[in-house]
Amino acid sequence: MDFPQDPSPEEMENKHIARFKKLKPTKHDYTKPGIDVPIDAYESVASKNIFLLLAPKERLRSFSPPAVFGNSGLEISIVDCPPGNGPKLHIHAKTVESFMPLTGSYEIVWGKDGQHSVVLEPLDFIAVPAGVFRTFRNVSQQDAKMLVVVQGDPQQTMNDVYYQKNIGEQVTDEFGSEVWDKFKAIGLRVLPD
Repeated sequence: MDFPQDPSPEEMENKHIARFKKLKPTKHDYTKPGIDVPIDAYESVASKNIFLLLAPKERLRSFSPPAVFGNSGLEISIVDCPPGNGPKLHIHAKTVESFMPLTGSYEIVWGKDGQHSVVLEPLDFIAVPAGVFRTFRNVSQQDAKMLVVVQGDPQQTMNDVYYQKNIGEQVTDEFGSEVWDKFKAIGLRVLPD
């Protein structure tokens, strides 16, 4: 029997509490030697700041661990975006991605061509089904934070993301083909023909 348990305050602090002010954005993982994706290139594809709070130990795309390890098939992050910022249009093929603004307003966009949208205010919530193109952007006049939850097959959590085919052209035009090659080397994928 593994219960009841009685973790000490120190164990709770060190293994089960994510202190936001101590978190570092995941974009810094991509600048490490051997990966070398420029931060401005990363920010052109993803949100400016993503803080990984909770993820399963088997998360495949993370270079550094989350603040807290959780159960398989669930990942929780906070994005912190300046006005107008958000990721490129993308699909989570087999996982559900949900959004809840904590501060400010975010426009959630979906559809193959990003033709549908809704604006969420703080504490509004949307769950975007698997297989649907989506993106978001901060439509506030100041930096804003949003809770992002990805759930589904534990081997797919954040490993089933695909961008539209033209993402390679966009990155190459703005940052050069060598940066696009670095993105491909770390697993950024586009939809097949």
